Amino acid sequence: MTDGKPHLVAAWILSILLLAHMGTASYAHAANETNARNQFSVEATRYGTAVQVSVRTTIKAPLALIWNTLTDYDHLAQFIPGMKKSRLVERQGKVAVIEQSGYAYLWFFHFPIDVTVEVTEHPSSAIQVRLLKGNLKRLEGHYEIEKIADDLYALRWSGTIEPGVAVPGFLATDLMRKNISEQFLGMVDEIERRAALAIPASPLEPETIPR
Repeated sequence: MTDGKPHLVAAWILSILLLAHMGTASYAHAANETNARNQFSVEATRYGTAVQVSVRTTIKAPLALIWNTLTDYDHLAQFIPGMKKSRLVERQGKVAVIEQSGYAYLWFFHFPIDVTVEVTEHPSSAIQVRLLKGNLKRLEGHYEIEKIADDLYALRWSGTIEPGVAVPGFLATDLMRKNISEQFLGMVDEIERRAALAIPASPLEPETIPR
């Protein structure tokens, strides 16, 4: 064809992909600005078709509350963005098997996630996760909790994810950075919400009785 239409289509597609990349970069910047008070940070690095993502923040809450929220497997879908189902299937001591489903997306790119994972708990300090089966090629990672001061903790997630579908290389990093960041911040928001509810109300000042 010589009317130039294929070139216009190619240019249009390239423009969309570049906008998606720029939009995600803006999202990451906004997330850092919005959560600066919590020292939120995120890093993502691509290794072939897999992406390693590390996120960190600080949380002011009791350790038991943080731990109970991280391990509330049957209710994760209620507060984790993109997660539609999370169900504890089996538990043997500190090892649990969990079925989860949901989706990951970046602008026009959207794909479902349906996995079964094994979770190994190291009470009050770490949680390791590894893929047993599902439509991801690879999923492994861990949460870490580190005490900074009384009721002040650093919470970290570090993991490697390899999608089960073909993702353009230059989109894969942004895709995983965006979705892992949103899920991590959803967990943080729930911990802070529960911590706020656990704080007893301040006693009312006694009424002044006129004499």
